[in-house]
Amino acid sequence: MLRPWFLLIGLTSLVGAGYLWVTGDAWKLATLKSSADVHSIHEVQNQPDRIGFLLSKDPALLKAVAWSEAGSVLYPGPGIYAPTRFDLSVEDLEDLTRLTSGDFYANWSNYDRDGKQLLYCQPAPRMCLIYARIELQNALGVSLNGVSRGVIGLLATAGVLSFLLFLRRGTSAKHDDQLILLPEQHSARRGTLEVALTPRDFRLLEFLQTRQGKVVTKDELYDAGWGRNFMPNSRALDQHMINLRKKLDPDKSRSPVIETVRGVGYRLLE
Repeated sequence: MLRPWFLLIGLTSLVGAGYLWVTGDAWKLATLKSSADVHSIHEVQNQPDRIGFLLSKDPALLKAVAWSEAGSVLYPGPGIYAPTRFDLSVEDLEDLTRLTSGDFYANWSNYDRDGKQLLYCQPAPRMCLIYARIELQNALGVSLNGVSRGVIGLLATAGVLSFLLFLRRGTSAKHDDQLILLPEQHSARRGTLEVALTPRDFRLLEFLQTRQGKVVTKDELYDAGWGRNFMPNSRALDQHMINLRKKLDPDKSRSPVIETVRGVGYRLLE
């Protein structure tokens, strides 16, 4: 009964892991864009008006800071005209200069407390760009909400394990459905279920098993179970088969083992 749940959990987990993996790749897309922006600004870093133009035409790009190889600020510099939107305070410039003064790798971080602005800095050429998160997400067409690789790994593992359990349950279910007669115990076993049989139960099942997969007529079954001690048109066999089915599958969790062939008799399914 749990097999459909294993399948559903497996599919949901793998789809979720795939989605989060693609979302994780959104940072790669963001890095590609920022690297291209750095390249464009670096090409015109000696032309402040051109840098201002590049910033003004990109709603996601809020501010930029560029340094020379010697560490002096190239943009924005003293006396450089820039629209208010691109201004940085002296304190902000000093903070970013300290942040990039040592050895560091290109990286992303939140620039403000609310995470509405993102900071990207890289060492060569030495430059920092500040982006509006929402506008950057809109430009990329993906979400930049960070998800740890551990979460992705756990979801993927859960998906794989659920599929393995689904397949294993399928194999064990087939095994559970096998009917095994135990003459010494005068019982029958289906997987973990073992039921006691009356002598007539056992004779009927034993006879059906000799013809497994084939239709056995009611007359043949009456001969096997009752001999000739039955009344014509008796419903004893039909009622007995109903009771026998209940014994072999009390909670209706297994596949049918005895099939009714209307107007003819019964068949023990393989």
